[in-house]
Amino acid sequence: MLERELKLYVPTAHQATVAQVMALIQNQPAISLAAHYFDTPQRDLARQQAALRLRLEGQQWVQTLKLRADDELSVLEFNHLRPEPSLDLSLYQGTAAQSLIQSLQSPLVTRYQTEVLRTTAIVQHNTAEIEIAWDVGHIKAQQHSLPISEVEFELKSGPMTAVFDIGQQWLQQLPLLIELRSKSERGDALYELASQHPHSLHGTDAALALAAQPYRLGVAPLSAHIDLAPLYHQASQRFLTQIIRNAAFLAGIDSIQAPNDLQASYLTLMRVGLRRLRSCRQLFKPWLSPLEKEHAEHLLEQYRKFGRWRDKDMLWLELQPKLIAAGLPSAKKLAPPKRIGRHPRSLAASQSYQLLLLDNLKNLVLERGLIDSAQDPEQAQRLVYRLQRNWLRIIALSKHFDSLEPEKRHYLRNQIKRLRYNLEALGYDENEPLYMHLAKAQDHLGHLCDAYVAQSWYQTQAATSTQKQFALDWLNKKIDKYDLKSKKTLGLLQAQRLDLPLLDLVAE
Repeated sequence: MLERELKLYVPTAHQATVAQVMALIQNQPAISLAAHYFDTPQRDLARQQAALRLRLEGQQWVQTLKLRADDELSVLEFNHLRPEPSLDLSLYQGTAAQSLIQSLQSPLVTRYQTEVLRTTAIVQHNTAEIEIAWDVGHIKAQQHSLPISEVEFELKSGPMTAVFDIGQQWLQQLPLLIELRSKSERGDALYELASQHPHSLHGTDAALALAAQPYRLGVAPLSAHIDLAPLYHQASQRFLTQIIRNAAFLAGIDSIQAPNDLQASYLTLMRVGLRRLRSCRQLFKPWLSPLEKEHAEHLLEQYRKFGRWRDKDMLWLELQPKLIAAGLPSAKKLAPPKRIGRHPRSLAASQSYQLLLLDNLKNLVLERGLIDSAQDPEQAQRLVYRLQRNWLRIIALSKHFDSLEPEKRHYLRNQIKRLRYNLEALGYDENEPLYMHLAKAQDHLGHLCDAYVAQSWYQTQAATSTQKQFALDWLNKKIDKYDLKSKKTLGLLQAQRLDLPLLDLVAE
């Protein structure tokens, strides 16, 4: 059976309010749920984004296997009543899960448990029936424990749009956060902490340990089709996932208080996701639906707001320590860059931003991103032309790199990022020379453009003339260094050929 649900994290300060809301609409008493999750020591299930559990629901044991479906909000779920707390893997013979179960390399063992007090309510929305579940409890893995505080909206019948409508209503009333991590994902990660943290971690300490790294995308699978709509929705959802997950970390999900450098990493990776999604929408621009174009414009506004803070982080957390280590005079007199608008943490947690992310998620999950003409097979050739035009623009600019002003070099970097992210959207092999040279050129030009930003800042913001001259001399050396690296990488890039199996299929 296909299970589709939206999950929102509830901050501790608003748990009482959610409890009051559920008391008004609940039509069933709260129940205790105790679940044991199983996997092999090699994480065979987790690596396939699957989860297997035995859960005591009242007096009844239920065995459940969940497999990832087509989007972040959907799973294939197999439920079987059990007379006792023991697994029966023969239940999956003849099902879509059979090959996965047969591929397990080792016996299954208990890895983590969940203990939850769940309050549920069934609500009607137009023609849909939705179960709202308010969960409070813990995930436990060996010596570690992580709090659970979330409300889930599961579609029982009717159109999926109703789930988003109800979720939007809750987001408009309460400062909640979109949570894409399942309990099994968090439990698996908590178990893996055992080898890294021998001492017990609980509460926000455990939550921060799970958020010790920003969320990065894995390698995209090569698409087996050339239909524009599936290509677009699959790629855009991947990129939106990177945005939402890092936004949740930045916003302080699970009450985490990340240090400044880690918050800067969340911000950077969230903006990378925004840039990836923007590049994908630029590639598919001729076929975007009106609502998708509107979403693109609104996210671009947010991208720019967050970008001002990214420049501040780059100056103060990356370049400034290097300058001080190099001997920057009067370093203590140098004031940090002035505050620019709302702090990125509060901006990421804002109801307006979370609602915007939910709107984007809704349009992509419901596959409403493109207009009907995108279904025309001939449109794929037009997509190829747009990629090739981007590639030729990069080559033309690279040939005249020496004469480009800083603004044009920044533009060249954006074109390189755009092509690289578009190739990612199409499942391009990241080990191919073209992709690697694009990534290197993006990196070197990024250092070069950051140095230009810092150079401009020290021109007007240095505390003393001596400090200014020192900083500018140091930065000029960095500019010369990355200028040479950029020219070398761009030279290698020009020798590459834009080649993709997908494009060959279209050409045929």
